[in-house]
Amino acid sequence: MLLMLALPAAAQSGPGFLFRNPRASFGLRVGYAVPMVSSDIFDDTREELTVERGDFRAAVFGGQLAIRVAPRVDVAFDVGLSKSAKKSEYRDWVGTDDLPIEQWVEFQRIPFVISAKVYMGDRGRSVGRFAWIPEAWTPFVGAGAGWVFYRFERDGEFIDYETLNIYRDRFISDGSAPTIHVYGGADWSLSPMVFLTAEGRYAWARADMGVDFVGFDPMDLSGFQVATGISIRF
Repeated sequence: MLLMLALPAAAQSGPGFLFRNPRASFGLRVGYAVPMVSSDIFDDTREELTVERGDFRAAVFGGQLAIRVAPRVDVAFDVGLSKSAKKSEYRDWVGTDDLPIEQWVEFQRIPFVISAKVYMGDRGRSVGRFAWIPEAWTPFVGAGAGWVFYRFERDGEFIDYETLNIYRDRFISDGSAPTIHVYGGADWSLSPMVFLTAEGRYAWARADMGVDFVGFDPMDLSGFQVATGISIRF
């Protein structure tokens, strides 16, 4: 009898859901992106300038809207942003004033993707008609596809190797390309409405270089990222 009385009272005054399971969730995340940078534009940049493979790594920020379509399946919509910026100089050359020949190198990726997100167990249970109780934690896996927008830029002083003159310029390649990805992680519930998420994700993509970089192979946009964040069920 006490339990029957307590459940309606908790549902009316606490953070539980009334009469239904959550239908969707929205969350924000922050993490770290490790691009593969395996194409020749990155090789050429590292060879000429004091830029290392790790200089293209960057913080990643993103958000996800997930809509429940089955007890253990969501359709998830994701957007993210990672951007690295490195001040560098030519490795083997200096100016006639014996000063470094300097450039800024920037690399940015913004993916917009959709995926199927499958939970490996039940996410919670209904108690009577008045409350939904989440599991303490639930692992998940996912896969999907979408579009990634990118921008690669070298801005500063350049060498004309025929005349050895130094000139200022900016070379940019930007555009978009299709991408596919896989990921896995887990949710940890803090309350019926709020939960933490941690995940690892790998994406594949390649894009043709812009007219400023004629003669280069397509740019490698693939990479791995880890991220964590907080989400709200509704």
